[in-house]
Amino acid sequence: KTSIGDGTNTAYTVTHSLGTTDVVVQLFDVSTGDTVYADVVRSSTTEVEITFGSAPASNDIRVLIIEL
Repeated sequence: KTSIGDGTNTAYTVTHSLGTTDVVVQLFDVSTGDTVYADVVRSSTTEVEITFGSAPASNDIRVLIIEL
């Protein structure tokens, strides 16, 4: 788990180091607790790329990644 967002960027690479692309990625807004939807690409066995339509506020998106 990690938090992302800086108020400027719309794309983030998150390293999970799980060694597989068989992962579930869930995002939620820290401020409201609401689930957030974004484009998620499993770019390697250790990273996912997350892209938003608009830049999230500073550390306002919590990223949860679990291995299946």
